[in-house]
Amino acid sequence: MIFRGPESLQYPSRKEFQHLAEIMYQVRGVQNRDHLPILASAVAPLIPHQFAACGSYNTQKRALHVAYTSFNKELNGLYVSQGYVTDPSIQLLDRTQIGTVSSEDSPELTIPREVTNLKLDFGVKTCLSVGVRGVLGACTYFALSNFDQRQIWKLRSMMQILAPHFHLAYMRATTWAQGTHAPTKRVDLTAREEEIMRWVAEGKTNWEISMILKVSLNTIKFHLKNIYQKLGGVENRWSAVAQWQYASTEIQFPDSPDNET
Repeated sequence: MIFRGPESLQYPSRKEFQHLAEIMYQVRGVQNRDHLPILASAVAPLIPHQFAACGSYNTQKRALHVAYTSFNKELNGLYVSQGYVTDPSIQLLDRTQIGTVSSEDSPELTIPREVTNLKLDFGVKTCLSVGVRGVLGACTYFALSNFDQRQIWKLRSMMQILAPHFHLAYMRATTWAQGTHAPTKRVDLTAREEEIMRWVAEGKTNWEISMILKVSLNTIKFHLKNIYQKLGGVENRWSAVAQWQYASTEIQFPDSPDNET
């Protein structure tokens, strides 16, 4: 299977990452089901869209549950009962062990014409869905529709960064709020590892961090490999940031992009 992984994504600019950091901070306020619309609307200031939904998908039971949606109710019912099995992000959650996937990740997976026509009947013209793998088959699912098609790769890049944060927020507001699973405990990172994660969370690349800390690029990569393991075996820097910030007792609001010179 051909797969477009995180390496195919465009790294956000400094200003874009500051906007993303504000969204990361914002979704930390999602504490219960009433707050789920925050997840659905969080990306809108960056990539305007008309419809959004968030829910959960269980790979063991192969069942999709939508907890919040602004899509047409009839379309939502048809999609949850039948259409979701054709969604590329759902298929990737079923077929792979990749942590964060999207409907644009594999060109081999296409949506049948009848499903596309059904969406068009309800006014859905463009769509990006994202799935995030959790433990024991408990995944989260996010969908955004009717954005400018020319923005899809930018949206895909941003959702690759934000989706791990959305996943933790959704689980906190639903499953963990019911006491089904205990939240992640604080992870013991070394002082150097904490320092590296602060720079990663600010959007610095590995090379930039190596220059700041005056160490080799290889050293940074080794530290990150250890950090990923300590944070539960996450597979990339964005999942690491989400887990690290979730476990952190310190919440720092990002600098406003308006202060950029």
